[in-house]
Amino acid sequence: MVEDGARRWRDSTWFDVVVILSTIAAGTVVAGLLNDPGTGEPTADREYSYVFEAAPYPAQIPGCDVVEPPSDPERVNFATVGSGEYDNPKYPWFSMAKAAAMTQAAIDALPNSTELAFASQSQSLQFEPIADYDPSNFPQEGDTDLFSGSTNARGSLVRDGHVGTVTVDVRAWDRPILPCVAGALDRRDTRPDGTVLDSLDTWYEINGVRTLERTVVAYHPDGTRIVATASDADNTDPKARTRHSGQIPLTLEELTAIATTPSLTVTAPVIPAVPLMPSCGADTEGNGPELTPEKVARLDRALEARWATMPGNNDLALDRPIGSLRLTDFGRDNVCEVITVTSAAGEGRLDIAVVSGRSAPSPQDEYLNEINPDRITTTSPDEATVTRANYPANGGSAYFSITLPSTQQVIISTTPIGGSIVPMTLEQIEYLATAPELDLD
Repeated sequence: MVEDGARRWRDSTWFDVVVILSTIAAGTVVAGLLNDPGTGEPTADREYSYVFEAAPYPAQIPGCDVVEPPSDPERVNFATVGSGEYDNPKYPWFSMAKAAAMTQAAIDALPNSTELAFASQSQSLQFEPIADYDPSNFPQEGDTDLFSGSTNARGSLVRDGHVGTVTVDVRAWDRPILPCVAGALDRRDTRPDGTVLDSLDTWYEINGVRTLERTVVAYHPDGTRIVATASDADNTDPKARTRHSGQIPLTLEELTAIATTPSLTVTAPVIPAVPLMPSCGADTEGNGPELTPEKVARLDRALEARWATMPGNNDLALDRPIGSLRLTDFGRDNVCEVITVTSAAGEGRLDIAVVSGRSAPSPQDEYLNEINPDRITTTSPDEATVTRANYPANGGSAYFSITLPSTQQVIISTTPIGGSIVPMTLEQIEYLATAPELDLD
């Protein structure tokens, strides 16, 4: 993430590498490094411009006995390794249950005067799996150990009508506290319990567009490092250019409250929480009518009402409400949810997606229809296109989609979990998908 990387650029040589890696990870091709770390002035006229606030040196920083000069940035390409799953044996302190507990703790730590924006899971402070990085791509031995090992959560935050971004990065930290570096922090505070807090209020520019940013880094006595950052960048619409309100949604004191939340530390016990929703989505170009919070609430109510009258529903247990649709990362014209359904017969994954408008059949669906004789597509008298598929040999997996005359599409599928039998039938998911109230037209 570029915003987080801008702060890290100032911390040390390793953090200089991080900002470049983070920029590439966001999908940007970096053409060159652009400014002198001491003056903040561009060093070359290159196609990609990244400028941060000047870090004068020598400098005095409250709470620091010694202040080191800012370091020169480095650029490397990188690759991730590993499965990207939550339960990584290299990091035994972290798991999906831990991520769910941390997600709830981070949300609870937000001020009452703020709210998470209507956004996808990835923009709703959900902690992501820990990624590993290929050590062969780093310039110095040990760099990869510093960079790997953290879990990150990002959220779009609304305050007083302004939208900004908050990120929280958590990792086990068994190294010395980083030295005070000019430009990396404005002050350092040490609490009676030994917690060390570094704070920074700054800005950076990418291709001339300025982002305001505020950060608190907390080194906890139990060996946890938490970085809480807020900026004025609004990334709620994945199809739109990032907007800037000029208002950072959190103060340094509020960021400190997040960074010192006990439940976020690596040694904190796992508090039961609603399980994280797995990644989901729908095949869409993102060009359909926008699904507003009001429309999604209407879809949720329709699913809940239909579920209440669905035959055989009393035998099924859900890990979250049936009306839990969320925006996806592919645009604001589609929402989805993943629910674990359990009964005496087995356990299955229930996927539900709604696309607000599709002007033509999905190429993926057309291909699957060609190669899969179990998929049958028909057109109803009211010109709705319906696709059904049943796979008894695969634990009772089933698929049903309906594209309404308005081009809105509802897609529901089930798959077994852990080799069991899916507790829902094709008839049941068809019953859900054909609720008249799901039609937004």
